[in-house]
Amino acid sequence: MLRKLSTVRVNLGKLADFSSEIIETYYMDRFEKFYNGNENYNFGVATKGMVSREYRNLPIFTALMTKVFEMYCDYQVHFGFGNSNFHLLPLHEYYGHRRIGKNIVEPNLGLMASFVMLPDDIHYLQKVNSPFLRTALAKRKIQNDQVADWFKVEFPETASIINSQLVTQEKFWIILGFKLGDAPNKVMPVLQGLTVIEAEKFLHSCGVIVQCPKGDYIVTREDACQEVNILLSGTLQSSGINNISPGQHFGAIGLANRTKHIANVTAVTDAEILVLSFHYFQKFRRSYPKIANKVLHNLTNMHDEQGKGE
Repeated sequence: MLRKLSTVRVNLGKLADFSSEIIETYYMDRFEKFYNGNENYNFGVATKGMVSREYRNLPIFTALMTKVFEMYCDYQVHFGFGNSNFHLLPLHEYYGHRRIGKNIVEPNLGLMASFVMLPDDIHYLQKVNSPFLRTALAKRKIQNDQVADWFKVEFPETASIINSQLVTQEKFWIILGFKLGDAPNKVMPVLQGLTVIEAEKFLHSCGVIVQCPKGDYIVTREDACQEVNILLSGTLQSSGINNISPGQHFGAIGLANRTKHIANVTAVTDAEILVLSFHYFQKFRRSYPKIANKVLHNLTNMHDEQGKGE
């Protein structure tokens, strides 16, 4: 019997081939400026990527996305777009995708981050140790600085995004402390009882910082939860809890087990959140069981406290 292991939808074409919604989502009209009237180009959009549940511990999704990267190279795609739930952002940043600062809501999937791939930027793929590097060297052969330099000039706002693959453990801790106004272990209940070194290792291994502009529906009731969300800065409004303070979690707790959100949470102002990923916590738990057990104990207490508040 033929069984589908994984799938992804890829669309290639000029700006006019895409809907206005897709163009707006990925700022494609801004990216078209790079070509300066030259129509010898293709944009790429890869979405709906998924793997059958029983094969998610195998590198099938990486093999699938490598094929997408090969298509980008073969069809002269300089900019390939996609989106992801926040808890999978470290995986896509490992591939070499760069966030472009636009979040979108997908029905049944919730808030998603938008990103772009620059197949010509071989140096960047080397920096993040991308699994696509071998393909890039074979297909592109040499670095195209023109694409990378143009992107930095056209999208200066992306310089403030903290890439999970390019920040060290020590630097990540410092950044979080700056945003929180104090050391993370002093304001985050999830870190209670951990040493500074243990807390640094846990946050760096499982966390990613995400910017959420004013008006973003960060959490929607009944959406899947595969993370723990912690407020770093800004103001949030929740249907389930009042006065969410920096360092405090919001929404459901989906770090140890997948669950569903039970409240709606919206960004009242521009906000930044720390997203602790279910998928990366599973890996961390196998490598550092003692630290993970401390975290799980704290999560149980947090869940009990949340229940009392409701």
